[in-house]
Amino acid sequence: MLTDDLQSAFLTSGLSEQQLSELIAAGQEIPFHHGDELFHEGEPADYLWILLEGQVQLVRGSVNETFVLATMSTPGQWAGGLRAWSDASSSAGYRATGMALTDGRTFNVPSDELGRLVGEWFPFGKHLVTGVYQTVRGIEAAARQRESLVALGTLAAGLAHEINNPAAASLRAVEALRQTCDLMLSSLVGLAKKVTSAEQYVALDGLRRQLSERAAIDDGAVATMDREDAIGNWLEDRDIADAWQLAPLFASASADQV
Repeated sequence: MLTDDLQSAFLTSGLSEQQLSELIAAGQEIPFHHGDELFHEGEPADYLWILLEGQVQLVRGSVNETFVLATMSTPGQWAGGLRAWSDASSSAGYRATGMALTDGRTFNVPSDELGRLVGEWFPFGKHLVTGVYQTVRGIEAAARQRESLVALGTLAAGLAHEINNPAAASLRAVEALRQTCDLMLSSLVGLAKKVTSAEQYVALDGLRRQLSERAAIDDGAVATMDREDAIGNWLEDRDIADAWQLAPLFASASADQV
Protein backbone atom coordinates (compact mmCIF):
# COMPACT_ATOMS: atom_id res chain seq x y z
CA MET A 1 0.00 0.00 0.00
CA LEU A 2 2.73 2.52 0.98
CA THR A 3 4.77 1.60 -2.10
CA ASP A 4 1.74 2.22 -4.32
CA ASP A 5 1.08 5.56 -2.63
CA LEU A 6 4.65 6.78 -3.16
CA GLN A 7 4.80 5.50 -6.74
CA SER A 8 1.65 7.48 -7.59
CA ALA A 9 2.72 10.64 -5.75
CA PHE A 10 4.30 13.14 -8.15
CA LEU A 11 7.25 13.89 -5.82
CA THR A 12 8.45 10.26 -5.62
CA SER A 13 7.01 8.76 -8.81
CA GLY A 14 10.37 9.07 -10.61
CA LEU A 15 12.33 7.00 -8.08
CA SER A 16 13.58 3.56 -9.01
CA GLU A 17 12.43 0.53 -7.06
CA GLN A 18 15.74 0.47 -5.20
CA GLN A 19 15.53 4.16 -4.33
CA LEU A 20 11.91 3.78 -3.27
CA SER A 21 12.84 0.87 -0.99
CA GLU A 22 15.62 2.92 0.60
CA LEU A 23 13.26 5.86 1.11
CA ILE A 24 10.61 3.66 2.74
CA ALA A 25 13.25 2.14 4.99
CA ALA A 26 14.38 5.63 6.10
CA GLY A 27 10.90 7.00 6.94
CA GLN A 28 7.52 6.02 8.31
CA GLU A 29 3.84 6.43 7.53
CA ILE A 30 1.97 8.72 9.98
CA PRO A 31 -1.84 8.95 10.21
CA PHE A 32 -3.45 12.25 11.26
CA HIS A 33 -6.93 13.44 12.17
CA HIS A 34 -8.92 16.58 11.57
CA GLY A 35 -7.66 19.42 13.79
CA ASP A 36 -4.23 17.91 14.48
CA GLU A 37 -1.16 20.15 14.39
CA LEU A 38 1.40 18.20 12.39
CA PHE A 39 4.30 20.63 12.74
CA HIS A 40 4.76 24.13 14.13
CA GLU A 41 6.25 27.26 12.57
CA GLY A 42 9.75 28.00 13.83
CA GLU A 43 10.45 24.55 15.29
CA PRO A 44 13.45 22.70 13.78
CA ALA A 45 12.43 21.17 10.46
CA ASP A 46 13.60 17.69 11.40
CA TYR A 47 11.27 15.87 9.00
CA LEU A 48 10.12 15.99 5.41
CA TRP A 49 6.32 15.58 5.37
CA ILE A 50 4.99 14.02 2.16
CA LEU A 51 1.20 14.04 1.85
CA LEU A 52 -0.34 10.69 0.94
CA GLU A 53 -3.99 11.37 1.67
CA GLY A 54 -6.17 14.16 3.11
CA GLN A 55 -5.71 17.92 3.37
CA VAL A 56 -3.22 19.98 5.38
CA GLN A 57 -3.39 23.76 5.68
CA LEU A 58 -0.15 25.73 5.98
CA VAL A 59 -0.65 28.68 8.33
CA ARG A 60 1.82 31.43 9.14
CA GLY A 61 1.58 33.92 11.98
CA SER A 62 2.78 37.51 12.30
CA VAL A 63 2.64 40.03 15.14
CA ASN A 64 -0.95 41.06 14.50
CA GLU A 65 -2.49 38.32 12.38
CA THR A 66 -2.43 34.74 11.17
CA PHE A 67 -2.83 33.95 7.48
CA VAL A 68 -3.02 30.87 5.26
CA LEU A 69 -0.08 30.30 2.93
CA ALA A 70 -1.41 27.26 1.08
CA THR A 71 -3.39 24.05 1.39
CA MET A 72 -1.80 20.70 0.63
CA SER A 73 -4.38 18.38 -0.96
CA THR A 74 -2.55 16.59 -3.79
CA PRO A 75 -0.63 13.39 -2.92
CA GLY A 76 3.07 14.17 -3.20
CA GLN A 77 2.89 17.72 -1.91
CA TRP A 78 5.43 18.20 0.83
CA ALA A 79 6.66 20.50 3.59
CA GLY A 80 9.65 20.69 5.90
CA GLY A 81 12.91 18.77 5.57
CA LEU A 82 14.89 22.00 5.43
CA ARG A 83 17.64 20.77 7.72
CA ALA A 84 18.64 18.39 4.93
CA TRP A 85 20.10 21.39 3.09
CA SER A 86 21.85 23.10 6.00
CA ASP A 87 24.74 22.22 8.27
CA ALA A 88 24.16 20.32 11.51
CA SER A 89 24.46 23.45 13.65
CA SER A 90 21.74 25.26 11.73
CA SER A 91 18.36 25.75 13.36
CA ALA A 92 16.44 25.75 10.06
CA GLY A 93 12.81 25.69 11.11
CA TYR A 94 9.44 25.03 9.55
CA ARG A 95 8.26 28.08 7.62
CA ALA A 96 4.63 27.51 8.59
CA THR A 97 2.37 25.51 10.89
CA GLY A 98 0.68 22.44 9.39
CA MET A 99 -2.97 22.01 10.48
CA ALA A 100 -5.00 18.96 9.40
CA LEU A 101 -8.26 19.92 7.68
CA THR A 102 -9.32 16.27 7.29
CA ASP A 103 -8.21 12.83 8.36
CA GLY A 104 -5.33 11.54 6.30
CA ARG A 105 -1.80 10.17 6.12
CA THR A 106 1.71 11.46 5.54
CA PHE A 107 5.07 9.82 4.96
CA ASN A 108 7.77 11.34 7.15
CA VAL A 109 11.49 11.18 6.37
CA PRO A 110 14.07 12.52 8.87
CA SER A 111 15.94 15.48 7.40
CA ASP A 112 19.38 13.96 7.94
CA GLU A 113 18.29 10.76 6.16
CA LEU A 114 16.78 12.82 3.34
CA GLY A 115 20.07 14.68 2.89
CA ARG A 116 22.03 11.44 2.89
CA LEU A 117 19.78 9.73 0.34
CA VAL A 118 19.61 12.68 -2.04
CA GLY A 119 23.39 13.01 -1.80
CA GLU A 120 23.79 9.37 -2.79
CA TRP A 121 21.21 9.44 -5.58
CA PHE A 122 21.78 12.89 -7.07
CA PRO A 123 25.04 14.47 -5.81
CA PHE A 124 24.79 17.37 -8.26
CA GLY A 125 21.15 17.91 -7.39
CA LYS A 126 21.91 18.03 -3.67
CA HIS A 127 24.69 20.61 -4.18
CA LEU A 128 22.35 22.68 -6.32
CA VAL A 129 19.45 22.56 -3.83
CA THR A 130 21.78 23.32 -0.92
CA GLY A 131 23.22 26.33 -2.75
CA VAL A 132 19.79 27.69 -3.65
CA TYR A 133 18.53 27.15 -0.09
CA GLN A 134 21.52 28.89 1.49
CA THR A 135 21.15 31.81 -0.95
CA VAL A 136 17.46 32.18 -0.15
CA ARG A 137 18.20 32.06 3.59
CA GLY A 138 20.84 34.76 3.16
CA ILE A 139 18.41 36.99 1.24
CA GLU A 140 15.70 36.41 3.85
CA ALA A 141 18.10 37.22 6.68
CA ALA A 142 19.20 40.42 4.92
CA ALA A 143 15.56 41.39 4.37
CA ARG A 144 14.74 40.81 8.04
CA GLN A 145 17.78 42.84 9.07
CA ARG A 146 16.72 45.68 6.79
CA GLU A 147 13.19 45.59 8.22
CA SER A 148 14.67 45.74 11.71
CA LEU A 149 16.86 48.71 10.76
CA VAL A 150 13.89 50.50 9.20
CA ALA A 151 11.84 49.88 12.35
CA LEU A 152 14.74 51.11 14.50
CA GLY A 153 15.13 54.19 12.32
CA THR A 154 11.42 54.96 12.61
CA LEU A 155 11.62 54.56 16.39
CA ALA A 156 14.71 56.80 16.56
CA ALA A 157 13.04 59.45 14.40
CA GLY A 158 9.96 59.40 16.61
CA LEU A 159 12.11 59.68 19.72
CA ALA A 160 14.11 62.54 18.23
CA HIS A 161 10.85 64.29 17.34
CA GLU A 162 9.58 63.94 20.89
CA ILE A 163 12.89 65.24 22.27
CA ASN A 164 13.29 68.08 19.79
CA ASN A 165 9.79 69.49 20.23
CA PRO A 166 10.29 70.43 23.91
CA ALA A 167 13.83 71.56 23.12
CA ALA A 168 12.61 73.79 20.29
CA ALA A 169 9.88 75.18 22.51
CA SER A 170 12.45 75.96 25.19
CA LEU A 171 14.68 77.70 22.66
CA ARG A 172 11.74 79.77 21.42
CA ALA A 173 10.85 80.69 25.01
CA VAL A 174 14.45 81.75 25.69
CA GLU A 175 14.51 83.86 22.53
CA ALA A 176 11.20 85.51 23.46
CA LEU A 177 12.58 86.26 26.94
CA ARG A 178 15.71 87.77 25.41
CA GLN A 179 13.63 90.01 23.15
CA THR A 180 11.48 91.09 26.11
CA CYS A 181 14.56 91.95 28.15
CA ASP A 182 15.98 93.95 25.23
CA LEU A 183 12.71 95.85 24.93
CA MET A 184 12.64 96.56 28.66
CA LEU A 185 16.22 97.85 28.63
CA SER A 186 15.44 99.96 25.58
CA SER A 187 12.44 101.43 27.40
CA LEU A 188 14.54 102.25 30.43
CA VAL A 189 17.06 104.00 28.20
CA GLY A 190 14.21 105.95 26.65
CA LEU A 191 13.01 107.01 30.09
CA ALA A 192 16.54 108.08 31.02
CA LYS A 193 16.77 110.23 27.90
CA LYS A 194 13.54 111.97 28.92
CA VAL A 195 15.25 113.06 32.16
CA THR A 196 12.67 111.23 34.26
CA SER A 197 12.87 112.17 37.91
CA ALA A 198 13.09 109.62 40.68
CA GLU A 199 9.56 110.51 41.82
CA GLN A 200 8.18 110.03 38.31
CA TYR A 201 9.98 106.72 37.93
CA VAL A 202 8.57 105.51 41.27
CA ALA A 203 5.09 106.56 40.14
CA LEU A 204 5.48 104.67 36.86
CA ASP A 205 6.64 101.57 38.70
CA GLY A 206 3.66 101.86 41.05
CA LEU A 207 1.33 102.04 38.04
CA ARG A 208 3.02 98.95 36.57
CA ARG A 209 2.50 97.05 39.81
CA GLN A 210 -1.17 98.03 39.95
CA LEU A 211 -1.74 96.83 36.40
CA SER A 212 0.08 93.53 37.03
CA GLU A 213 -2.18 92.88 40.04
CA ARG A 214 -5.40 93.53 38.11
CA ALA A 215 -7.45 90.63 36.86
CA ALA A 216 -7.57 90.36 33.08
CA ILE A 217 -10.62 92.06 31.60
CA ASP A 218 -12.48 89.93 29.06
CA ASP A 219 -15.60 91.90 28.17
CA GLY A 220 -15.79 91.09 24.48
CA ALA A 221 -14.27 92.51 21.31
CA VAL A 222 -16.56 95.55 21.08
CA ALA A 223 -15.97 96.59 24.70
CA THR A 224 -12.22 96.13 24.25
CA MET A 225 -12.23 98.40 21.20
CA ASP A 226 -14.20 101.02 23.16
CA ARG A 227 -11.65 100.86 25.98
CA GLU A 228 -8.77 101.22 23.49
CA ASP A 229 -10.47 104.28 21.97
CA ALA A 230 -10.94 105.88 25.39
CA ILE A 231 -7.30 105.25 26.35
CA GLY A 232 -6.10 106.49 22.95
CA ASN A 233 -8.10 109.71 23.26
CA TRP A 234 -6.79 110.24 26.80
CA LEU A 235 -3.18 109.83 25.64
CA GLU A 236 -3.66 111.97 22.59
CA ASP A 237 -5.19 114.80 24.66
CA ARG A 238 -1.91 114.85 26.60
CA ASP A 239 0.20 114.96 23.44
CA ILE A 240 1.60 111.44 23.91
CA ALA A 241 3.43 110.26 20.79
CA ASP A 242 2.20 107.00 19.20
CA ALA A 243 -0.95 107.17 21.34
CA TRP A 244 -2.91 104.81 19.09
CA GLN A 245 -0.11 102.22 19.12
CA LEU A 246 0.18 102.37 22.90
CA ALA A 247 -3.59 102.23 23.57
CA PRO A 248 -4.01 98.49 22.67
CA LEU A 249 -1.06 97.61 24.94
CA PHE A 250 -2.59 99.44 27.90
CA ALA A 251 -6.01 97.93 27.18
CA SER A 252 -4.60 94.39 27.04
CA ALA A 253 -3.00 95.07 30.46
CA SER A 254 -6.47 95.91 31.86
CA ALA A 255 -5.70 99.67 32.05
CA ASP A 256 -8.32 102.38 31.58
CA GLN A 257 -8.25 106.13 31.25
CA VAL A 258 -8.81 106.76 34.98
